[in-house]
Amino acid sequence: MKQLILLFGLLLTVQVSTANVTFQDGDGIIKAKAKELTQKYKASLGMDDAQTAKFTTILENYLLRKSKTKKANISEGDKAVMIKQLGMQESEDIAELLSKSQYKKYLKAKLKLQP
Repeated sequence: MKQLILLFGLLLTVQVSTANVTFQDGDGIIKAKAKELTQKYKASLGMDDAQTAKFTTILENYLLRKSKTKKANISEGDKAVMIKQLGMQESEDIAELLSKSQYKKYLKAKLKLQP
């Protein structure tokens, strides 16, 4: 009897930990994508290390927000509007971080890297 209870407890623990890992993997994928995008932008914008770190943080934040918006239980039209607004907010935050010439290059690169 004790072995049966132990077995069920073990199975429950494995199932709960597996469900938690799946959620973390989604965030991990987004963070990896943000880092990858940052490296591509860094090559074309000539950012320093401080700018690169802040840039990565901003991208992670907006990629996570866009992902949540896409999964939200709202109409497709509302999703499109919200994603467009997030893109505009992202550009505004990036504009505060970069110089004017870097920002112009960013806008051109964004069309290719984040359509």
